[in-house]
Amino acid sequence: MILIIYTTQYREGSDMFARAAKTLEAEFNEAGKEVICHGILHKKELVEIFLGLKNGQKQINEYHFVGHSGMYGPMYGTRQYPEQFSPYEIKNLEIPFAPNAKAYFHCCRSARWFAAFFAKNHGVESFGYYWYTTVTSNKNRFRQVKTENGPVYAVGCKGKKSHGWIGSFKKYAGWEPLETMKSFKPDEFADDRTYNRVARLYDQVFQDIKVRKDEWKWISSHLTGSNDITLLDIGCGNGALLKELSPKLNCGIGVDISANILAQARLLNTHNKNLDFKQLTGPILPVEDHSIDVVTSLLSFRYLDWDPLMNEIKRVLKPGGKVLIIDMVTVPVKRKEIPRFLAHKVKHIFQRYANRKFYRNLKKLVNDPDWKHMLKYNPIRAEHEMKWYLESRFPGRNVEKINIGYHSTMLAFDSGKIENMNEIYLTYP
Repeated sequence: MILIIYTTQYREGSDMFARAAKTLEAEFNEAGKEVICHGILHKKELVEIFLGLKNGQKQINEYHFVGHSGMYGPMYGTRQYPEQFSPYEIKNLEIPFAPNAKAYFHCCRSARWFAAFFAKNHGVESFGYYWYTTVTSNKNRFRQVKTENGPVYAVGCKGKKSHGWIGSFKKYAGWEPLETMKSFKPDEFADDRTYNRVARLYDQVFQDIKVRKDEWKWISSHLTGSNDITLLDIGCGNGALLKELSPKLNCGIGVDISANILAQARLLNTHNKNLDFKQLTGPILPVEDHSIDVVTSLLSFRYLDWDPLMNEIKRVLKPGGKVLIIDMVTVPVKRKEIPRFLAHKVKHIFQRYANRKFYRNLKKLVNDPDWKHMLKYNPIRAEHEMKWYLESRFPGRNVEKINIGYHSTMLAFDSGKIENMNEIYLTYP
């Protein structure tokens, strides 16, 4: 049996996803194969479909998803309230795959992380696109869809988002070949995706977190008031942030998934008796209910299981507590941002000169093969993923841009009072 799923309202293009899914369905029907094709809005609907097939003792030989996706996989819900299966949820999904089944993800950038992760966790060969996807009326070359009838295909193709105006011109001229889906076998995903292998190099770089001037200035300005704070730092790394904040803290707790980086954190903070470091083993925070004033996440939010961790953050924060998030996202500089981009570039040049040792050590880190390997399996999110997620969970609160680069931007977010957070729609216990 072949299962085809497409999203209906997440954002622009849903009508085309429906047509692409129906085109696939028609081709399989013509070949005499049993096909089930569903349009869905919420991710919980997909869980119910899998459960219904399992209870009906049906097995999936091919699974096709058609829709939008982020770096961590397919997107559901709406633009106003985006939904996504977290890595924790993906691992725990019960999908009735047949022996030698295959999964196809006809969505943007699914070959950069998600398809390999899915293959490993569900034991099926999985396929995805490295570039952004588009729709075409011709399965061999990009051709704009100009009619309300006829076949539509969701395909990978270089274009404006990936290769600028030249890429866009070649795409619409029909000169850019369509991308062949990349295949991932179940054994192709690295087991250790943490900072374990680069812990010492990372520690050498971030002995003094204040060299990240924009980030330090923002966090400091959002931690005004009491010097008797209980703070939880998620993805604490080598504990450099907690080290600088220690004089302000009654108690500081750093959590991280990497045992080696936590060892460096304890060494760096030997004399700070008000700090404690604990290892995470899943999306559960090892602290008591309503015991934390402020939660921070500096350059680590992209790696987290967003929904389960955000639910945990709500559990551990005291009434009136908040979460502060700073992270890097991928997004090209916009025309109206060019003056700020140039100003940040000039400032960066002066910072490189003033902090030469930091940048020498940073160069060693980013050029290290283990660092590159780790980043391959921990990709940076796109701006809209993080922006839409945070702003939908905390109505009225806005993401700020504190540093703009040519291809990436540093975002910062202050949630305000945690009790104002929207309820998260969980599909797992």
